[in-house]
Amino acid sequence: MEKVDGFYTKIHGSYFAFIGVAIFVIVLIIAIAVEPNFSFFFHKVSDMGALTNSMHLIFNIGWAITGVLMIFFLLFFTRYLLEKGGGSALTWISFVSGVISAGGIIGLAIYNKTTFPDEHLIAELIFFFTGILYLFLYSVIESKIHAIPRLQVIINLVVAALFVLYLVLLIANRVSPGLCPEFQSFAEWLFLFGNLFWFVETGILTLKV
Repeated sequence: MEKVDGFYTKIHGSYFAFIGVAIFVIVLIIAIAVEPNFSFFFHKVSDMGALTNSMHLIFNIGWAITGVLMIFFLLFFTRYLLEKGGGSALTWISFVSGVISAGGIIGLAIYNKTTFPDEHLIAELIFFFTGILYLFLYSVIESKIHAIPRLQVIINLVVAALFVLYLVLLIANRVSPGLCPEFQSFAEWLFLFGNLFWFVETGILTLKV
């Protein structure tokens, strides 16, 4: 961990979360601005990276960069939890889950839903399922560390619940096509913003390290 410690001594790990979220928000605003009749109830996040959006390339590049930066932050967060007394094995399992989830984000950016629908769906499921896993595992680890506020644990579980809500609606619409698609779209935006909030809030938590 010496090389890792040296790296984060030069660049504070929290900055990766802040910059990653900022980049994504900027490219998202750009993509939304050119999307005709945009609505959180009828457009999905993936629509911003689809070929039908004139700014899809910018959006997907920004999305991929965000995924990479999140990996750097999760490594820093792992280091933070280990220093606070988090269980080594569980903490590293959480990190691996987070990296796979971030890899799912990168996959979503590479495989747009228009040209690669099957690959896009696989990346989507990887992102969601491992996202639920690492948020839940982090809540377990944090609940055992007295230095971490209980509110942090609650936030983890709330964001994980938003992931679950979307997955339930996604599966429901696969089983019964056309079943409340507007709720599925809105739930996707809810968990997206919830996940972005988690990175920012956790970045603030670790900022004093």
